[in-house]
Amino acid sequence: MSMAETQLELLPEQLEMVIGGAPTLGVYRSGFRYKEESLRFFQSCVGKDVYLKAINSDAGRTHPYAVARAILNQADWEKYVWIEEHGSLEGFPK
Repeated sequence: MSMAETQLELLPEQLEMVIGGAPTLGVYRSGFRYKEESLRFFQSCVGKDVYLKAINSDAGRTHPYAVARAILNQADWEKYVWIEEHGSLEGFPK
């Protein structure tokens, strides 16, 4: 079983770390208008089962970006944030 499948609870200090954002993208602020698109990308990265466990956790229901940050690798997190801001990966810097 992978870490993504077993670690779905976020500690308060993990949530604080997420709010600081990815170093290459600056400070993260949730609530962009493409939330559904970014969550679809998250599911495509981790698979349906892990996605459902993550999103249905306490942290996932209130802070879906926090569980995405805790589970996704840095490259996919940056794509997640881009999609949340722009709706797709079109124009994403490679």
